[in-house]
Amino acid sequence: MSTMSDQQSSQSRKVSDKSTAVANEAVEKGKAVAERSARAFEESYSTSVEHMRDYNRKMVEIAQANMEAVFEITRQLGSAKTPFEIIELCTTHARKQFEVLNEQTKELTALGQKLAVESVGPMARSVSQTFSKAS
Repeated sequence: MSTMSDQQSSQSRKVSDKSTAVANEAVEKGKAVAERSARAFEESYSTSVEHMRDYNRKMVEIAQANMEAVFEITRQLGSAKTPFEIIELCTTHARKQFEVLNEQTKELTALGQKLAVESVGPMARSVSQTFSKAS
């Protein structure tokens, strides 16, 4: 009778040890995923801040260029002598500003796209790696 109880106790211990090993493995995998996710989030945040700084710097640069253009056209209009000269100055200024605005829009769009792609990239890679390792 004692042998039967010893066998049951031994089997219970084996099942318990196996369950503990499986649980420990799951915890280790979870910790690894959490660490990768934390690193990816940190990298993503860092990249976002850097690109937002670039974007804001470009916005200030554009605002400054546009204000300088306003002051320049104002100065030119102040020294115009005829209505025809005023019309010519306004037309030239409008055409030039349209071209500048088009270029500025392209630059801001490129910076915005870079911000979006490069900031999300680390998180996307982390998620992709997590799912590929899970399967």
